Amino acid sequence: MKVSPPDHPFAHARRIDGRFVNKSGRAVTRGDVWRLLRTHDPAPWPEQIPHRQAEKPVTRVTDGIRITPMGHATVLLQTAGLNILTDPMWSERAGPTRWLGAKRRCPPPLALDDLPPIDVVLLSHCHYDHLDRATLAWLEQRDGPRLITGLNVGAITPCRNVRELDWWHSEALGGGVTTTYVPAEHGSARGLFDQNKSLWGGFVIETPAGTIYFAGDTAFGEHFAAIRERFGSPDVSLLPIGAYLPRWFMSIVHMDAHQAVEAASILQSRVTLPIHYGVFHLADDGYHEPLETLNAALSGSDLDVRVPAFGDAVHI
Repeated sequence: MKVSPPDHPFAHARRIDGRFVNKSGRAVTRGDVWRLLRTHDPAPWPEQIPHRQAEKPVTRVTDGIRITPMGHATVLLQTAGLNILTDPMWSERAGPTRWLGAKRRCPPPLALDDLPPIDVVLLSHCHYDHLDRATLAWLEQRDGPRLITGLNVGAITPCRNVRELDWWHSEALGGGVTTTYVPAEHGSARGLFDQNKSLWGGFVIETPAGTIYFAGDTAFGEHFAAIRERFGSPDVSLLPIGAYLPRWFMSIVHMDAHQAVEAASILQSRVTLPIHYGVFHLADDGYHEPLETLNAALSGSDLDVRVPAFGDAVHI
C-alpha cells in the first residue's frame, strides 16, 4: 500500500514514543489538566432535564437516509437496509464506575429495547462519554453488531466482531455502504497512564443515498478541508458544538458552535445536525449556551442546519 508522507492531507496517523498525535501537533498536557482543575468554573445546569419518550424508529430504511439523534454523540443512522449506531451511550454516568464521572442530565429518548436491530456500531474514540462499555455489552448480547473504531480501541470494548482502522482506511459494511475512518483534532485516555495510546477520529459513510460525515469529538482544524477534498460535499454532517469553555483549554479538543458553522461551510455540507450538547455537563458552558451560540453563528447564513429534538428523525 502506498503511504502518504506525514505532511500530506491524507497521511495516516503518526505516533511519537508510542502515542498518537494530532496532525496539528496540538495536545492537552497534564499541566493543562491541573490548571483546568484549579480554575474550573462551570455554569449551572439543571439536575434533570425532562424529555419525552420518542416513538420507536422504523425497523429498516431502504429509501434515503433516516437520522435520529439520541443525545450527545449517539445517532441512529438508517439507510440501505442497515442500522448504524454512533458512539452508543445509555449509561447514567460517563465515567469508570456507576458513581464516578459526569452524570447524565437528559435521559435517553428511547430505551435500548426500543432500538431496531443494530448491524454496525461506529465508535469514534475511547473517552467515557463515547465508549460506554455497559451499552456496548448490551448491544453485543442482543445484536452482536460489527464494531468499527480506531487503532488500539477494540480491546477496551466488550465486543467480539471488531475492526480497527487507521485514518483514511475504509471498511465495506454491505448494501453498497462503505465507511472510512477520518482524522479529528482530539485525544484519548481512560486512565492516568494511557493518554493518546489509542486513536481518535470521525467517520465518513458513503451510501447509495448519499454521504454522511460523523465528526465524533473534534476541535477545529485542517481535516475538514481534507475530508471535503477526498469525499466531496457531504449530504449530511454531524458536528459537535458543546463542551467548549474555557476556550484556552477546550479549543484544543472541542469546537464551539461558531467553528462548527465554519466547518459546515468548508465541508459545503448539504444538511448539518449538531451533536455533543445538552446531555452531560462536561465543561464550563451552560446548558443553553451551545444552541444559543449556534443560533448567533447562523445569523445571516444560508446553511441548512437542523436541530431536531432527541429521538426525532430527520429524513434526507
